[in-house]
Amino acid sequence: MPDETTEPAWHQALAYAVTGRRVDGLGRQRQPDVAALARQLEQSATADPSWTWSTELGDHLVPAELMEGIGAAQFWAALADLRRRLGIADLGGSAVTTDRALNPDETRLSSERPPHH
Repeated sequence: MPDETTEPAWHQALAYAVTGRRVDGLGRQRQPDVAALARQLEQSATADPSWTWSTELGDHLVPAELMEGIGAAQFWAALADLRRRLGIADLGGSAVTTDRALNPDETRLSSERPPHH
């Protein structure tokens, strides 16, 4: 079994991003188990109503030592999943809009294909 201290602090980093506080007892994981973390955070909030997170997107800057060994893309994907499971809304909306027709430049770009296609 690998030494737990060499694994990244996935759950601690993700929990900090949504709560702004360190959560004892989350340990270290080779990969995040977002469903289990969401359940654990929900149980903590049930046990202590003062312990919660905002339902509006407002991530907290995670301390560097909690991010060691965690890739940015994987972190953001796991965080998006955790937000969804906890009901945290992304008030910023999507960068893609469908409420208007594409302009000529966007139409040209969307029809371009790579040479090998």
